[in-house]
Amino acid sequence: MQSSSRRTLGFGLALLTLSFLPMAAQTESLEQQIEDLRTKLKDMDQLKQKLDELEQQFKADEQKKQIADRQAAEKPKSTASVSAGANGFVIQSEPSESAEGGSDFQLKVGADIQTDVRTFEGSSNVPSLDQILLRRVRPTFSGTVYKYIDFFIRPDFGQGQVLIYDVYAQLNYFSRANLRVGKFKPPVGLERLQSDDDTNFIERGLPTLLVPSRDLGYQLSGDLIKNRVNYSVGVFNGVADNGLSDVSVSDHRDYAARLFLTPFQPDAGNLLRGLGVGIGSSFGNDDGVPLPSYKTFGQNTFFSFASGVTAAGHRTRLAPQAYYYLGPFGLLAEYTLAEEGFQKGTGASAVRRDIAFRSWQVQASYLLTRDRKVFGTLTPHRPFDPRNGGWGAIELAARTGDWSAERGIYSYGFALPTASPRDVREWVAGVNWYLNRMFRVSLDYGYTKFENGAANGNRSPERALLERFQINF
Repeated sequence: MQSSSRRTLGFGLALLTLSFLPMAAQTESLEQQIEDLRTKLKDMDQLKQKLDELEQQFKADEQKKQIADRQAAEKPKSTASVSAGANGFVIQSEPSESAEGGSDFQLKVGADIQTDVRTFEGSSNVPSLDQILLRRVRPTFSGTVYKYIDFFIRPDFGQGQVLIYDVYAQLNYFSRANLRVGKFKPPVGLERLQSDDDTNFIERGLPTLLVPSRDLGYQLSGDLIKNRVNYSVGVFNGVADNGLSDVSVSDHRDYAARLFLTPFQPDAGNLLRGLGVGIGSSFGNDDGVPLPSYKTFGQNTFFSFASGVTAAGHRTRLAPQAYYYLGPFGLLAEYTLAEEGFQKGTGASAVRRDIAFRSWQVQASYLLTRDRKVFGTLTPHRPFDPRNGGWGAIELAARTGDWSAERGIYSYGFALPTASPRDVREWVAGVNWYLNRMFRVSLDYGYTKFENGAANGNRSPERALLERFQINF
């Protein structure tokens, strides 16, 4: 009985224990779920914090964008400007915001128009024709692209012909090494490098006959020392003296260089600030180059080569030069030596020799109106306006010069003494009236005498009266 009671009690305890087991397991599972929820809630808080940060960043970026849009709307739009003045007609972009300033894009439209009147006095062996002609008709297009690249285009429609005189591009990024490529004036003669509009006389002097006019090539130029030492060095096709061409006649090249010093220019108080001295030079082979043409002040051909003569061999030019300007006074001087190879005939009987040509000139000018004389464009202090006391600038000028060929030019048969003079001397006097920077009236009288050049000895002198009406902008 007692044993049965114990068995009954043990069985009851076992049942009670089994009944609590699911409840314990259920309690443990609930606690795990609560812990999992807490973890998830913590992760959600972190996510919410990140969302808040992203929202703040978005609002800040949106505010910056609104400010930028408002500033852009208030800022004036980029526009081109058009102007007309002493430098011609100009279209340009708005000034650059860089430290150098200026416009990145610019186009200038100008023109150079010269109407000449030529009158010849007395008798001469040189055919002379009194005439009125358009000496130069040259529209000009120049400008800048992308700030550092300049271009220049100038054709000529004067005297019933169409020629391209200048067409080139120039990279100006490096101030000491500007690169120019195209057709332009080689750096040799001083007066040749002066603009056609700025020369003291209607026609250039005799030394210019021995240097190239325009040639195709490329050059480097710039100031080795700012305002004091300027250099130019280039490679060109090679052209006849005082000539120009758009083609290469051979695979030979001409090499030209020039060094010009203005040592006192920056010092405004120095009496020598207007002094400039230098030397130009070129050398190369002139095989196949057309024979040069030499003309008088009145633009009559005075020297021609004999039949059967061709340019052949080496050619060297040397051109020392100088100018001096002080107030209304100007002085320009240059000397040119050209040694060139020529050939007459072919085969074993051919004669091939080098001939030296020499020329020099000195010219002086004085402005009666006390304006300031310069190598470049003259701007009168009081442009033409008589009602307000302005008459422009009046200038007196004089020039003398000489051109000669060595005597061997006759003995080798390259020229005939009865047709081509060996020595030429000229005297020119003139007056220039600059009504303003753009318009000029000139009157020159030139006297040229010759040694040889006629069947009876010396060719008769040329007496030429030249007038010019010029507008350039």
